[in-house]
Amino acid sequence: MFWQACRPVEPSTAPGQPAKMGTTLSIALRYLTARREGRGLSVVPLLSGLGIMIGVATLVVVMAVFEGYRQEILERLLSRTGHLVVTKPGFRTFDASDALQALETRPEGVVSVQPVLTLQGLLLNGNQGAGVAFQAITEQAMRTDATLSDAIAGFDASLDFGASALIGGTASTGVSAASASAGTAPVSSEGQASERGVDVADFDALSALFAPGNVTGNAPGTAEAEQIDSLSPVFLGVGLAQTLGVGVNDRLRLVLSANSEDRAAGTTAASTFGVVVAGTFSAGLFEADQAGAVAFLDDAQGWLESADEVSELRIMLDDLSQRRTATRGLQQRLPFGYYVSDRATDLFRDYDWVRAQGNAATLIVVVILIVAAFGIASGQLMMVQERTTDIAILRGFGVQGGGVLRIFLVAGLLVSMVGLLLGLALGWWVATSLNDIRLAIEALLGRPLLNAEFYEIDELNGVVQAGGLIFVSLVTVFVSLIATVYPAWWASRVPPALALKEV
Repeated sequence: MFWQACRPVEPSTAPGQPAKMGTTLSIALRYLTARREGRGLSVVPLLSGLGIMIGVATLVVVMAVFEGYRQEILERLLSRTGHLVVTKPGFRTFDASDALQALETRPEGVVSVQPVLTLQGLLLNGNQGAGVAFQAITEQAMRTDATLSDAIAGFDASLDFGASALIGGTASTGVSAASASAGTAPVSSEGQASERGVDVADFDALSALFAPGNVTGNAPGTAEAEQIDSLSPVFLGVGLAQTLGVGVNDRLRLVLSANSEDRAAGTTAASTFGVVVAGTFSAGLFEADQAGAVAFLDDAQGWLESADEVSELRIMLDDLSQRRTATRGLQQRLPFGYYVSDRATDLFRDYDWVRAQGNAATLIVVVILIVAAFGIASGQLMMVQERTTDIAILRGFGVQGGGVLRIFLVAGLLVSMVGLLLGLALGWWVATSLNDIRLAIEALLGRPLLNAEFYEIDELNGVVQAGGLIFVSLVTVFVSLIATVYPAWWASRVPPALALKEV
């Protein structure tokens, strides 16, 4: 025992001189090993390092989960609502021709300007009905949208979704948006033009699809042909399509209530239109998938008989951090009467509760990490008691109290650093594989772990940030150093004369 304790010190440490760092590290590693065999880690340092590893991994995962949830839901919401929004006071539709002309040359930082018309109504499929929130945008905007691009990929705008295409043959998968907006009528096989995109010869078949008078325009004419609209293509959220029990090419009735202007004019009757499902989409947001639908802007403007009118202009930016500068630039370009609102800031404020809860959860896990760090302290105290004689021998060979202090500080920090590195690696792996782990657990349990109705999204991805890893590392090193100071100080106070009792 005597020569084992002194052997690392003899070559490099003279009496009365502090132990060198190489010697300090060598002795610290020796003290961390099992006493009898001299191989492998002692059980207490091993359990202490394991506690640090679990605490660090938990802290990394918690921070990644909350940040990932916040970024994911904000990204999906902003993709549907826009970063900035141009509106007019009163929350009414407006003719945005002058605004679009003013923004024809995009200001710096602006990626796109999308006219949007929002509608709320009721979709009916026989006895099945569901409320729906429509967003009407241009076909070009649909094709560039990440959510809708797959749904519209096979859509052919040169085909007709009118009743004549659906009766007596295979349903088509497109609509002539140009002819619908221009008011041109397709020609039937007999060479006779129909009034609203439907062959007059198909009235009897249409009656079997929709009850007479159910499919009417906002201003029905006197002729029967003017009371039947061609079927407009719409894209439904996957949840809404399941609720209605419909798929692609299925026909529905859309009921729109009278708007505020109609009610002010004394018209309160609802208008009903024929629509056909052109595709389905999944936005990854519960409300959008369960009650959301998308239509072509020309069709929606035709429903309201308000050509060129929109509800808002959505502005997408290439850098959200420059949104305040972009807001000022857009406001200066737009004619008087338009208002630019920062929807991104509003959403960030609405979801600050996620960051607040994340901070609270982080604080709780830091407390757990502190408890794990005190496991190192208890292990160090046990080591000092076990190695008291060895420490006294070191002191007798001239190692100063400061040298002993450094030995035990290094020993404690070695345990914490190994636990820290393993915890960072484990936490990073769990955070980046979180969705796969969730799917595996759901398959094992046979039920979903993430309630999309409550959390709004149906998947969860962790986002590991460099700042978070640095924070975890600093906290771990700090609490480990604090936990190791007292045992190291106690070891440095062991008197050299204590070794004489064991000789």
